[in-house]
Amino acid sequence: MITVGDVMNMRAFDRIWLAAPCEGAASREVVGVGTLDHEPFTGSYDLFERGEFIFTTLGFAAMHPDLAEEALLALIERDVAAVAVKPVALKALPEKVVAASAERGVPVFFYEGRYMERVIADLMNALDDDAAEWERNHLIDLMLAPSDEQAVRSTFFTIAGVTGATIQCLAIQAVTEDDASLRALQKVVEGVLAAYGDRWSDVERTFVCRYRAMILGFVSFKRPPLKAIAISDADLAKCIATAGPLVCGISQEVSLGEGDLALRQAMAALRTAHVEGGIVRWTTLRFDAFRAAARTDRLYARSADLMRSLLFDYDAEHDSDLGVTAQAFAAACGEVSRTAEALFQHPNTVRYRLKKIKEVLAVQDLTDRELAALLQLVYLA
Repeated sequence: MITVGDVMNMRAFDRIWLAAPCEGAASREVVGVGTLDHEPFTGSYDLFERGEFIFTTLGFAAMHPDLAEEALLALIERDVAAVAVKPVALKALPEKVVAASAERGVPVFFYEGRYMERVIADLMNALDDDAAEWERNHLIDLMLAPSDEQAVRSTFFTIAGVTGATIQCLAIQAVTEDDASLRALQKVVEGVLAAYGDRWSDVERTFVCRYRAMILGFVSFKRPPLKAIAISDADLAKCIATAGPLVCGISQEVSLGEGDLALRQAMAALRTAHVEGGIVRWTTLRFDAFRAAARTDRLYARSADLMRSLLFDYDAEHDSDLGVTAQAFAAACGEVSRTAEALFQHPNTVRYRLKKIKEVLAVQDLTDRELAALLQLVYLA
């Protein structure tokens, strides 16, 4: 999404400033661009659309200042994203325009800079890039939804132009959370992965794009991996580390038709990387890999939620602590003494609660060890 703030930061401007206070100006969405070179012949401003960023010199109002006020009020009424005025004919806003701008939240700017055509061209390029990014995001969202392998292959080709036998995905975020850092990091990652592809003859293609608040990298290989963990796996991690400060999750190398799984693996590894720092490979995850799988499987998640809800509801009705006890017992791998230490309770108190947990879950026939195994599944996600 392109915002008014993004437009204000464009290099085509020498200077741009609010002509009058307008709360929330920078966050308004920009969906198009327009110009006002002359007063509409019909006196109607209906040709201007909501969300457009309008540029004007208001030159037609040089001899008739009232026309400037009329034009600006009409544009504000149309709920355009913003109006940028080159202060040639108009040096200050009329009071009615100031009031309307504040009331409707439509900012009016004065600007100095290059030819208006250059400013508009830069903004149109930004809008085109944003539209292309939105389309890629949409395709990736579709790919993360359940689909067959042929559909995944087709979607990957549309997104990244890859046709290889296998694919490996990277999910990357900059250390600082701002759009400028992410875009700069994207350029570096593109170069790093291109160099990686040049070094490995089995690489069919590399591709990098932005997806929401992260960067996604794709490495397509011409041949299937010879082992469960490809030889290139560790080298890819070393390679991406040269891109500079970042957090990154790297997937396992999988068949192209399972590329959606590689995406999920990379994103799950990225979550772990935010905790541990640096670069995390899916192939080195153990418990976190199963936790990620549990979180993304709706049937598993619903089953675990049912068990937790039974304990939560009982605790709410009886002012008890079966839920926290069950979770601690699972974390302690079924050891009563460790559970008691974690909860600062007597072991007999824990044993009593375990008996009550079995009753609530209707699994009275289970041994404590079997109950621990069940609860470890329940609290895995």
